[in-house]
Parts: sequence; C-alpha cells; structure tokens
Amino acid sequence: MADNIITLYHGSIHDFGKIDVTRGRFNKDFGRGFYTSRDVRHAERLALRNKEIEQERYAFRGKNVSVTPLLYTYEFDLRKMDTLNVQEFAKPDREWMQFVVLNRMSKTPRHDFDIVIGATANDNTRVSIQTVLAAAGGRVLSEKAIDALIALIEPSKLPPQIFFGSQRAADLLQFRGRRIIR
Repeated sequence: MADNIITLYHGSIHDFGKIDVTRGRFNKDFGRGFYTSRDVRHAERLALRNKEIEQERYAFRGKNVSVTPLLYTYEFDLRKMDTLNVQEFAKPDREWMQFVVLNRMSKTPRHDFDIVIGATANDNTRVSIQTVLAAAGGRVLSEKAIDALIALIEPSKLPPQIFFGSQRAADLLQFRGRRIIR
C-alpha cells in the first residue's frame, strides 16, 4: 500500500451503507460528523461501549434488545486533504481543549473544517467540562482551568481521531468492509 493511503476504522451499532455526516450528534469532540481512528482496537471499544449504552437504554424501558456492534473499514488517500479545509492538533494542548469544549457544549456547528485530526477525549469529558464551567461561573476558562481539564480527561492515553465534518470529505473515504465485532 502506498504511504499516502491510510486505513481508518469506525466502530458503530448502526448498520449503514453510505456515510451521512448529518446523522451524528453536535456535542462531540469536533462536532457533528463522522469519526474514525487508525487504531482498530479503539474503534472496536467504542462500538462495544455504545452497544452497552444502547442495551441499557432499552432495559430501562423494560425491553430486552440485542444490539450488534460493527466495525467499518475505510481507506483514505492523504493527498486528497490538499483540496480540503483541515485542522490538525498535533497534541492535546490548550488550543485543542478550547476547541473540544466549544464543540462539546454546542448544539450548533462551531467550525467549517472538512477534516479535524486530533486527540480523543475520554468518557469523562462531558462531566469534566460541565464541572469546570460551573466552577468558572460561565466565564471564559483560564489557562489553569484548561490545563486541569486536559489532566482530567487524559487524552494522551487514547489514540487520535480523524473527523470528517463535511459530506465532501466523507465521500473521499473508500469503503473496504464491515464486520460484526465479537
């Protein structure tokens, strides 16, 4: 495989044929779009976590439903990023954290990037952000508060994610397969 072609993985509980970047939720690390990882185990863990969450939702309503976790595999030609609006965060620093906070706390689009590459925040992100924002009284977060958030969510322990925020960018992904995660 050429050096410019990378393999990306997407873990999901939804069976789909075509990527639709408008199907996701806004309040994610980089906003509404399609999230991928170069780490297959990370994508599998996300799908299995979402399976558990969805089954708990059904159980809460008194339903016993089996949810199937799926792993999607894609290839992407890095040379195609030259034609796109790309934001890359080399490390989980203050700029990255401010970007994540804006997206996590928003119900509307916060940027117009086709692709965003950067650290993944962990499952404690929403609670950590809400706690720090409450302590700040809704004011702009200080550098100290942002540093505390980064320490709380430990993004250096998780692999980076590659986010496709526009349909134009997502359509450049070449589907290579889908399988059930066991």
